[in-house]
Amino acid sequence: MAASALTGPTPAQMRKVPPDMADAVLRRGEWSLCAMEHSRIGPVHFDAPGAPFHHLALPLEPVPLRFGLGIEGRHQHGRNAPDILTMIEAGVGGMTTWDGTYESACFYFTSESLAVALARDIEGSACAIHTRVDLHAPALARLLHALHADAVAGQPHGMLVGDSIFVALATQLVPDGERRRIRIRSDARDWRVRRALEYIHAHLADALDIVSIAAAATTSPFHLNRAFRIAVDCSIWQYVLRERARYAAALMRDRRLTLMQVAQCSGFETYASFIASVRREFGVSPAKLRNAR
Repeated sequence: MAASALTGPTPAQMRKVPPDMADAVLRRGEWSLCAMEHSRIGPVHFDAPGAPFHHLALPLEPVPLRFGLGIEGRHQHGRNAPDILTMIEAGVGGMTTWDGTYESACFYFTSESLAVALARDIEGSACAIHTRVDLHAPALARLLHALHADAVAGQPHGMLVGDSIFVALATQLVPDGERRRIRIRSDARDWRVRRALEYIHAHLADALDIVSIAAAATTSPFHLNRAFRIAVDCSIWQYVLRERARYAAALMRDRRLTLMQVAQCSGFETYASFIASVRREFGVSPAKLRNAR
């Protein structure tokens, strides 16, 4: 299933910071299946309506704070500390409070996004998302920090890196019993990998995301990520950047193209990504590579 086939809110529609606090949003990130709002907000006490997507809040400052969340007469209290997350299920709203200035990265996604990532029905008890304000989850926190870092960098590789991180995040939010049932093939001749490679090379100069690549291979991002790494010995996003660097090197022979045009024609999302990928593949900058050739 491609991201465009999702029937719920799209990442561009996933926003929770109230309009009157919009200036507090420092940056946004949007990937195929999730979105992020990085904000810095002072002490608050407001009634937050339920949203049609799940919410994971990652603290970005080690300042001492007390959090409160009131839901249907029940109150939860938490604290601000590394690896302590706030998790709010889709549809759950209530009185939200904290008593100091709070900088956080809030990540939004739907159950359908998780299902697309894992190719499984995760509704009901299979989904390990339960509203709480004091969730100690170091593994989840590390993945959220990686997503935040991709956004801070300006998503230089497009959707590819963030999509891969979200797939790993999805596996953390599915109980172990569900994950153990998943079977993947480790055969290097796996037809899913062949289809993915054909799609990648046919669309190398286009914007690529792992959800679309998996859809072309008629499998899930989770299955494809695992099978691809076994067959090709690198991740999908590493492979795409390597092949774009090689394609760019071939285009450099045409002196009529500037290096910026070479970067655009070979599919790089940013010029920084182009420079980094060429340097990683050939050991020199694009300019030096062109002169050497």
